[in-house]
Amino acid sequence: MNSAIEKNINYSEKFIQPKEDPGLPKELIKFIDEKKCKFILDMGCGEGNFIWAINKKFFGKNIEGIDISPRRINELKKRLPNLKLYLGDVCNTRINKKFDLIYSSQVIEHVSSDKKMVNEMSRLIKKGGILFCSSVIKKPWAIYKYRNNGKFTLDPTHEKEYRNPNEFLDLFKKDFKLISYGVNQTSRKKFKIKIKIPGFYEIFGIWKRR
Repeated sequence: MNSAIEKNINYSEKFIQPKEDPGLPKELIKFIDEKKCKFILDMGCGEGNFIWAINKKFFGKNIEGIDISPRRINELKKRLPNLKLYLGDVCNTRINKKFDLIYSSQVIEHVSSDKKMVNEMSRLIKKGGILFCSSVIKKPWAIYKYRNNGKFTLDPTHEKEYRNPNEFLDLFKKDFKLISYGVNQTSRKKFKIKIKIPGFYEIFGIWKRR
């Protein structure tokens, strides 16, 4: 087992994500709403917030999820016993089917090889299928409370935080056509107030499989 996977398992077994409805990215809703978008995979599903949001707005879609954390997968199975879930590495899922839409939020920065994860996404998505992926951009002056490999990070298990939008977006250009993307400054709630974190930004992209 590589060190990034082990680190993520250990951290995710202890860290409990808030169980909340995050809503769905408005840029993604129109693709999910199409009748042809029936099979969806959440890569790095965590506590299942995206899956719950899909079930709430688009009940009847075939949603599956994969995560590296045994605790998160087991708890999600208890909450949604009919859901198809996989315990495994998002860079090597061993899933042998194709999906209309793949969703992955704030996961790719945790893996040891982002290129391997993109290749796995490409393998799993149907031609013409939609990919939503988000990650983190860090400016040189960025400061936060966590450190990894001697540097400030937004999360102690981040293996990579991208320097600019193009560094992230270019990962996908071989097999995917970019439809849209957005960048927003990262913030965290403290005492019910949103506080912006200096130098950190969240980026998302939506692509169509060539």
